[in-house]
Amino acid sequence: TNLLTSEPKFPTVVAVRDFDPAKDAARIETAIKTKGVDEQTIIDILTRRSYEQRREIAFEYERLAKKDMITALKGALSGSLETVTLGLMKSTAQYDAAELKASMKGLGTDEESLIEIVCSRSSEELLEIKKVYKEMFKKELEKDVAGDTSGNFAKLLLSLVQTKRDEPSNVVDYEKIDEDARALYEAGVKRKGTDVATWISIMSQRSVPHLQKVFDRYKSYSPYDMKESIRKEVKGDLEKSFLTLVLAVTSVSCFQSKGAKEKVVTRIIVSRCEVDLMKIRSEFKRQHGRSLYHTITEHTKGDYQKALLSLCAGDD
Repeated sequence: TNLLTSEPKFPTVVAVRDFDPAKDAARIETAIKTKGVDEQTIIDILTRRSYEQRREIAFEYERLAKKDMITALKGALSGSLETVTLGLMKSTAQYDAAELKASMKGLGTDEESLIEIVCSRSSEELLEIKKVYKEMFKKELEKDVAGDTSGNFAKLLLSLVQTKRDEPSNVVDYEKIDEDARALYEAGVKRKGTDVATWISIMSQRSVPHLQKVFDRYKSYSPYDMKESIRKEVKGDLEKSFLTLVLAVTSVSCFQSKGAKEKVVTRIIVSRCEVDLMKIRSEFKRQHGRSLYHTITEHTKGDYQKALLSLCAGDD
């Protein structure tokens, strides 16, 4: 996850050359009509086209088959493969917005999904997610987050959703870096209890390159690094949120746990394949000593596995 604005992209899925949406649409229709459904063809086409191209295929499909492609795919597929496929029919921001909505629906909140998306998306991405969220659900993301969370956890998420983060500057302000590092130390490890408000304001408002230097400088004040300090000072959802944030600032890996849940793996691969999955792949290999491709092979099976591997686009 990269919190820097308008970074170069490192996608694993790109637009295909010699693109023929009408032909793709016809092949998908045949695959859906085949007895038992020809999943392989559907996977081959949709995982190797860009989002814009998938949109064009859906448009041609409707002209040809006189029905909506997404509805047809829903009817033809099931389980994890259906989840991945329908995810691919949304833009990155639509997908994130829908995942956020789902994490706050019904009984209990899926805090993990909420944290992973809000704490690891850039301000630029969050602005787009907020806009799309309002278009899709006729509600403000901020209001929903506020209604679904409480305490310092809510305060942290809201200050991130409000996207007040500074733009990266060309001037390195060493004085400010030192000041922030000391403030983080004095608000936590140095005192009894934690002044969470100070942590929130620094971590949600400073630019990413600035924070990287702050966390580095922090070590000259505190006997523990930032991550260890978070574990010592706060617990529960707040702890998870701060840790996710620090990880997002300092590296690209969103896979924090070895046994990342299927839902998380699906979300990361679907939502980042046209953004920075190449980077995530190399970071994953560096952290875990094995490739993401290999890990997917071990933990998934069938058509779902084929789809994820195709989006992952290669072993490392």
